[in-house]
Amino acid sequence: MPINLQKLLIQTLNIGQNAFEDQVVVITGAGQGIGLHTARAFAHLGAIVIIGELTDKGKTAEDIIRSEGGKAIFHQTDVSDSKSVDRLYDFVMEKFGSISTLINNAIFIEEIPIIDMTAEIWDRTMEVNLRGTFLTCRAFLPEMTRKKQGTIINMISTEAMPGLSAYIASKQGILGFTRCLSQEVQGSGIKVIAFGPGMVDTPGIRKVAPGLAPLLGLTEEAFLNLSLHQAYEGLMPPEHAAAAAVYLALYLSEEFHGQEINGYEVLEKAGLIKIELPQIVEEEFNGKDTMVNQNTEELLKSISLILEETETEFTKLPVFARPLARQGFKKKAGMSLSDWKELIANLKISSSSLALDIFERFGNLANYYKEVPREMARFVKDEETMQEIIKISRERVKIIGSFQKTIMQSF
Repeated sequence: MPINLQKLLIQTLNIGQNAFEDQVVVITGAGQGIGLHTARAFAHLGAIVIIGELTDKGKTAEDIIRSEGGKAIFHQTDVSDSKSVDRLYDFVMEKFGSISTLINNAIFIEEIPIIDMTAEIWDRTMEVNLRGTFLTCRAFLPEMTRKKQGTIINMISTEAMPGLSAYIASKQGILGFTRCLSQEVQGSGIKVIAFGPGMVDTPGIRKVAPGLAPLLGLTEEAFLNLSLHQAYEGLMPPEHAAAAAVYLALYLSEEFHGQEINGYEVLEKAGLIKIELPQIVEEEFNGKDTMVNQNTEELLKSISLILEETETEFTKLPVFARPLARQGFKKKAGMSLSDWKELIANLKISSSSLALDIFERFGNLANYYKEVPREMARFVKDEETMQEIIKISRERVKIIGSFQKTIMQSF
């Protein structure tokens, strides 16, 4: 059943229909997919949307938005060409004199193994995705700086996937670029966010599906029915990704300035989707369990085993999910899995100041395992499996908590 995007934004998410009234929003690559629906979303909320698109799909997108009562102008743009981007900037400034939001969405993507990659395909991917993001940001930053306000959303993707080396490398470059840019504009009123929409049903993902699916050990049909959140039976609808982009720009830009966030997290914050967890007794995760009856050395061995088990669990995940799992571990545990293994292998507690540092580090590790059930609930829908995940996580938190108590009691 088609999704009524206007109703989703205004009635479901309770966003005012004039939230972006007459604000100028520039969206590159808005001729189809996430870009098109994001342009529609901003237009539904009163924005004047400038469609920076290379092909005539941009004109089609303009017609669609206008037929829906929105304001949109297609301006043919090759984001990899500095002169073309300068013309886009000149057009916006001459016609409207300002810009409130820039969304870098234009992409070039080809599914091809590294061994078969040509320099031309690699270069074109970098030119459109990474160079294009740089050129548009550089063009519009002076005006945003002058106004001391503006939001830039740079689209990123997952960390790794076979067959998409150039695309993923360009997106990781955009992530690093976004972090640097956020520091350069700190305190200027400009907000810069790296946004990974998620596994979204777009022409781009359908284009690479036939070649990519076998590399992931999946059929094309199974790949196109992947879900990274329990709220979806398969891929996220592009209208939801668009709603997430709007909500991020409107309500979360301050919170996530200089950071990366995905569409699922945004939509959870917006209340559109949620995680259904089995009943969990919170006391079981709040250190009220009795201590594990082991000494410090034995507890360290147990924690080392936990990390080895975690490594094994990661390798059993689908290929596309492994980098996401490792990224989540590093973010919440404070260090990568390999760094944690090295820390434990060389750990020597010899002073109270070191003990305090270790206590805090292991607190981060415990917090990671506390969050595992909630994170896994995004994907796991089987009640029995979830209960087993909860049980294992609880035991791991108990062991780590016992180690923390042991080292603090020794000083």
